[in-house]
Amino acid sequence: MDVIDQKILKLLAHNADIPTVEISMAVNLSIPAVNKRILKLKESGVIRSNTILTDQKKVGKPIIAYILLTLQYGSAVESLMACIEKDPDILECYAVTGDYDYIIKICASDMEHLEDKLLLLKGQKGVMKSHTMLSLMEHKFSPTALPDVDGQKG
Repeated sequence: MDVIDQKILKLLAHNADIPTVEISMAVNLSIPAVNKRILKLKESGVIRSNTILTDQKKVGKPIIAYILLTLQYGSAVESLMACIEKDPDILECYAVTGDYDYIIKICASDMEHLEDKLLLLKGQKGVMKSHTMLSLMEHKFSPTALPDVDGQKG
């Protein structure tokens, strides 16, 4: 990945719908050359997906919560992951270090819906402990991971 690829990534990360002609002007390459580079970035796995971002309030899911879970290992992990995979309101799940094993981000339409989600997760085989935190306000959200892509700090 060279400097031009990095510039293309930054442009796409800011706006995935940016016309190729704008990218080509910004990086001083032809449109076919830009398309070829984007395809190469996708094929190599650098670009994993194109997606949309929705406003959680406008789609009726204004509540965001983070649930920390501690599990007994073994088959408990498989059943928890199966539950997580099939629930569209579970937005993210990470294995973490520390006192808990997983952190899960969920959305809910109201507090009753949130309680249903919590009970579902807590009721999974092997769940020993949970801790729930509600998100009060979003201060920063970066929908893509481009940490230090061009080697610059800050």
